[in-house]
Amino acid sequence: MFREARDGDALTIIARLSAAGFPDLPRDGLLVLAAMTLGSPAVGDLAQRLGTTEEAVTLTIGTLIQSGYLRPAVMPDSGQATTAPTERARAAVRAAVGAIVTARWADFPFREGDIVISTPLKSGTTWAQMMCALLVFLAPGLPAPLSELSPWLDWQRTTRDEVYAQLAAQEHRRFIKTHTPLNEMAIHPEVTYIVVARHPLDAAVSLCHQEYLPNKSPHRSPAGQRADSPEPGQLGDRVHEWLLRWIDTDDTSSVNRDSLPSVVGHLTDAWARRGEPNVVLLHYDDLSADLEGEMRRLAARLAVTVPEEKWPGLVEAATFKQMRAAADQLQPLPGMGEKHQAMFFRRGTSGAGRELLTAAELARYHAQAARIAPPDLLAWLHRGDGARGA
Repeated sequence: MFREARDGDALTIIARLSAAGFPDLPRDGLLVLAAMTLGSPAVGDLAQRLGTTEEAVTLTIGTLIQSGYLRPAVMPDSGQATTAPTERARAAVRAAVGAIVTARWADFPFREGDIVISTPLKSGTTWAQMMCALLVFLAPGLPAPLSELSPWLDWQRTTRDEVYAQLAAQEHRRFIKTHTPLNEMAIHPEVTYIVVARHPLDAAVSLCHQEYLPNKSPHRSPAGQRADSPEPGQLGDRVHEWLLRWIDTDDTSSVNRDSLPSVVGHLTDAWARRGEPNVVLLHYDDLSADLEGEMRRLAARLAVTVPEEKWPGLVEAATFKQMRAAADQLQPLPGMGEKHQAMFFRRGTSGAGRELLTAAELARYHAQAARIAPPDLLAWLHRGDGARGA
């Protein structure tokens, strides 16, 4: 985000922020706030990132304090005076991220036949990418790591120019990853959009375990909690507590794609488009129950002809067992230690969320979901709840 807001799109982003209710936020002010919401960098570090002087950064910080974006604070460890972002600052950064994401999708030069894989987090993104890769290349062995074959277009750790160039260089049929819902991007008739749904409770539990993976820097989780990376298997009641907080959060911002309202909103929009010829809905439980049937259905929707003798090998390569064995080529998280790469594919089955909740807590979840989603979507999404219980 630093590089994107600093470079060519800065004026566009500032204009969108002004329209969103933040007219008094200069470009450098946005970059300072973006850095401070991710940590507490020193003035010298900020100056280096911004390519300016420490005096200029100090002046910007003073302006942000006067405008209500920053407040004086004390560092808890050292007792030194510092500044901290206010809720207004966090809202401005969320709006900026949304503006950047919207701009990337609006300006991206699509090709006829492109595939966009749009999923909530931990809902089968990598599974859908793998199935698309197998159908595009018609071979169980991939020619490159999956993240290279299927780039994440709006990942904020890469600039727009970098990911645009990566996709422009691809000669195969492109299949692009995103966690952005369809209603936040331009829909093109020549592009196929795949949305994968998973029971939100199962996705949330999977997300919680991923947040606590060792060898990953601690960061804010979607429910606003801080992960401190204990060893796998030592989470105990903390997963249950995390899940209850996740059920109760109301955050729907573009920064917080994985809150319950955001997940259900993503799927509600896709559900409303399910009759459109270029929108394909997949359900995690259907993939688990009948992987070959779902892959054949997807191939038909993508107009891919697969020689019959190739199907057994392709389906086997898309199984959870085989994907977990090839985690070093498939998982998308950079810097994960080899020992824990397979933890990205932790369980691969349904029911984990319901197993953790009491009947009353499960009812609380269903009440929350019923407030924000149509009943026909929830009936499709929550299949098996009655049979499995809590």
